[in-house]
Amino acid sequence: MKSNNIDGKEIILYARSLAPSLGKKEKLIVNFISNQYQELAKMTISSLASHLNVSESSITKVCKKLKCEGFYELKHAIADYLENGETAVSDEMQEDFGHEDDNETILEKVFFNSIVALQDTLSVINRQALSKAINALKNIQVNGKLVLVGNGGSGVLCEDFQHKLLKIGIFTVSYRDSHMQLMGASLVKKGDVVLGISHSGTSKDVIDIFKLAQEKEATTICITNHVKSPVTEFSDIVLHSSARNSPITGENAAARIAQLNILDVLFTVLSLNQQNLSYENLLKTKESVISHRT
Repeated sequence: MKSNNIDGKEIILYARSLAPSLGKKEKLIVNFISNQYQELAKMTISSLASHLNVSESSITKVCKKLKCEGFYELKHAIADYLENGETAVSDEMQEDFGHEDDNETILEKVFFNSIVALQDTLSVINRQALSKAINALKNIQVNGKLVLVGNGGSGVLCEDFQHKLLKIGIFTVSYRDSHMQLMGASLVKKGDVVLGISHSGTSKDVIDIFKLAQEKEATTICITNHVKSPVTEFSDIVLHSSARNSPITGENAAARIAQLNILDVLFTVLSLNQQNLSYENLLKTKESVISHRT
């Protein structure tokens, strides 16, 4: 973000993503920025420091981590964002679920949270990183292999991506077992790609696999909700989703929707990269399962 084109929404979303990687005082500051930004827009740096019981220098340090020159720039970027009047509905719909919520309210909140996660991810995803990921994956269409790794819900996303790619004739491997993941990573080479999904960015399995893959000179791509998480240290390319936390559903529920859409972007580009061949393979794979449908 540059001082002449700073985006308040991006600051808020980046603060949320950065929080898990910070110390206690800095986390307190970024949590206030991401959760009480409407109040922050009316405060001075001294009043914020007094309110949070932190030093002004700590606030300035956090502002720089959020790619602002200082508090003045951060505050005015957020104030400009608030002038658009786009936040009121989002904040209301993303309130915590309560016992008083009826089925209709829960339905609307769950769907709206997913919509907001998609919009936020569209705002924060790094286009340059996305282009690099696309180019790396285009290379495996010619000569290379793609290894997909993820645990739990992230593993389900990997298998869905594997399923889509198989439809257009791209063979990949996706393992749930950590030993098989490590074995697969041990056999990659330069030109191959290891794509891992870790919502928290702290999955030891994914981190260990990325370390091994980088030793083999393969390209590592991670999809995570936390931009400065441990897995990013061993990622050549980072694709960042953005979803708010909920005490009931956590961040994972809405984040899965956003991460699935990131994978769909990659799939669509790969399909169009070899459009005729993709279409031929799509017909072949579709015909292969027709007899198993009623």
